[in-house]
Amino acid sequence: MRRQVELYISNREINPEDLLETPYYYRLDLFDEESINITMTIKDAKDIAKLFTDYSQQFNLPASVNNNKVFKHYYNFDIDNGFDARVKRQALIKIDGEDYRTGFIALNDVSMKNQQPSSYKVVFYGQTINIKRLFGDDELSSLPDDVNTYLNAFNSSYSYNFAKDGFTKGYNKFSVGIEDNNGNTAGDYCFPFISGKSYYYYNSSTGNTPETKTDTPSRNVRTHGNDEKGISMIDLKPAIRIYHIIKAIEEKYNITFSTDFFNTTNAPFHELYLWLHRESGDLAAQIAESELAISLDEYTFTNTTPTGNNDPRSGTSNKDLTSSITNNIDGTRTWVYYEYIVTVTPNGGVGSTYELDMLDSQTGRAISPDSVTTGLDGNGNQITATFNIAVNQASLGPRIQVFTPILKVKTVGGITSIDIDSLVIKKYTAEIYSSIIGAPTTISDSYYDANYTITNPATSNSTFSVSSGLSVSENMPKVKIIDFLMNIFKMFNLVAFFDDRRVLPNGNTNIDFGKIKVMTLDDFYSEGVDYDITKYLYTDKHSVGKANIYSEINFSYSDPSTFAIINSNEITGDEFGNERLNNRSDAINSPLAFDGGKYDLDIGFEHIMYERMSDQSGDEELTTIQSGWMVSEDENPVLGKPLLVYCHKHATGSAYEMETTEGDDINVYIRPANTRTHINFGSTIPTANLQTIHFGEENDEYFYDTNLANSESLFANYYSNYVTAIYDNKSRLSKFQSILPSKIITKLKLNDKLVISGKKYKINKIKLNINTGKADLELMNEVIW
Repeated sequence: MRRQVELYISNREINPEDLLETPYYYRLDLFDEESINITMTIKDAKDIAKLFTDYSQQFNLPASVNNNKVFKHYYNFDIDNGFDARVKRQALIKIDGEDYRTGFIALNDVSMKNQQPSSYKVVFYGQTINIKRLFGDDELSSLPDDVNTYLNAFNSSYSYNFAKDGFTKGYNKFSVGIEDNNGNTAGDYCFPFISGKSYYYYNSSTGNTPETKTDTPSRNVRTHGNDEKGISMIDLKPAIRIYHIIKAIEEKYNITFSTDFFNTTNAPFHELYLWLHRESGDLAAQIAESELAISLDEYTFTNTTPTGNNDPRSGTSNKDLTSSITNNIDGTRTWVYYEYIVTVTPNGGVGSTYELDMLDSQTGRAISPDSVTTGLDGNGNQITATFNIAVNQASLGPRIQVFTPILKVKTVGGITSIDIDSLVIKKYTAEIYSSIIGAPTTISDSYYDANYTITNPATSNSTFSVSSGLSVSENMPKVKIIDFLMNIFKMFNLVAFFDDRRVLPNGNTNIDFGKIKVMTLDDFYSEGVDYDITKYLYTDKHSVGKANIYSEINFSYSDPSTFAIINSNEITGDEFGNERLNNRSDAINSPLAFDGGKYDLDIGFEHIMYERMSDQSGDEELTTIQSGWMVSEDENPVLGKPLLVYCHKHATGSAYEMETTEGDDINVYIRPANTRTHINFGSTIPTANLQTIHFGEENDEYFYDTNLANSESLFANYYSNYVTAIYDNKSRLSKFQSILPSKIITKLKLNDKLVISGKKYKINKIKLNINTGKADLELMNEVIW
């Protein structure tokens, strides 16, 4: 018996920002005998890294009056503003009046007969496919971090002290900003000990002089009073919990991921950070100098002291000051010149700096101040700077010079804004006597003050933005958002689907309805329900075969870019962090099981090896300091791929205190790691081995002397159950045919189990004719994991 199938399409072209709005649907006409065949597929051994989605085979729709109207006579390309087949449209399928699937329809082509349209060929895709459409080619750097956005809280003016506190404490997100992290973790935002440039080592003795390169100088973390050594904070770059990046993605695209995996209690995820390494080298390469320029015409003249004098500015738009020397009959000369006296209050953090310059745009020459205006303290300290604007009084002849002064405020991420509190232009008129020999002599002079205010149209006050400081978004690694997410999905073997269930199988309201459900494959299967379909089998015949297996499965990061891991791989003949399953793998219980091709699961992230420092003096005793070095095999700064890292707040102990180039002692720092294993504050004993971001078993770079090799790998905890079950000698891939009733079709999900003659099967793939209910089932018998 054929089901009553209805197909609806939204004829509205969808912009990314309104993909989740409820569309207005138009019903499409269907051929009476045409069938819609839907394929549902889960990750299987043939494609264990692909996110699944429902999709249909191409099917035909009649070129009826209604369908021609919906598709705007697509066959006629002379029609203006016609149907754009380049863009998929939101769609809905109903079976016997009940919603079956929401997703997208793509129009492929139109079949013509006798120059007239006869049918439209379309394909239906499941809802999850919209993620790629939504993100497009946007990169992480496109995530907004301006005022009132999620990431804006992490933006801050950069200073030595800001970086030092991030290195020793870390910061936590608090309301619309960040605050010092006084807890025992690394916080939400920190500066782990990963150097983008200098090589760091520990040597307790004085007088050591290691080889130093121009691009990668060597620095002893114990300075011994030598300014060339110690930790240079500009070598360190910040890292942010990837949890906050997920929240920023949700904000930008108006979507919501479920909290099954993306939550604050899932430690293997929540404790993982993205290192903000956008350019090779140190942080200076990523923070460009920002400059604010203010011309004289931006000020508003208020009055003079004493009163009654004129605004001394000249020119058609009040941009200029005219200085002059004129000859008098009595042999004296009149000299007109100015002092530009500006008072400002910078807005930056402790240790932030900036400078004030002045440029004459008429000549392109600098106008000198009467005091030092470089390296100024940006932490809210008001200063007054005076610039002298004058034609050279030593000139023997009459002279007039027009100046167009431009005040410039410059900072390298130091201050974010500045208040122009006041401007006074002091106009001098002096009587001088000049001779060929000796300096001019001032006979008399007088002056008055012209007072000005300034208002920034953007803020309606006297505050002007100077820089974004250390912007999170601007320093994100160069990677597309979709690629960033896909790599995380591959690491943790995640699945994602649009959750369109209003009610769960247990009858409870689904709090995740309308969200993008993200969970590990193991958790996904655990939420499934059982359907006994024994009586719905279409035939009493079925086939039983082996799973489609590979002779080799490779779990690997991008080819290594960094010195330590390349050298280690060459020495050991191993690949640090990667896992390769083949006929010699202990995870498979039969060395003969591998007889297929090769499958590569590549992660587009960098993977580096950290170094626990030993004292280079004496017997090379192990210290409590671990660092990373982002340089190439030839020890030059390298960009590499985006880097994920676990960050731990770690005490050095009094015996191994470090020092900075500014002379500050460091006894707590943020230790970078590839594992969650750490030492709790107040203890000297490490935790048991915890989750790593290696695919295989590896020694922990810090705890290799105390702990056994860490087997809490990505493969062991997120892939092993599924992969080893496929290769189990009891595993079978069975194929059945059935006629499924509507009550099962409309509820069936890929994590459900089908029961046949008392045996449970996991769904590998279903090809379903939704008009008739006929289903070709590709099932794997349940193996106890």
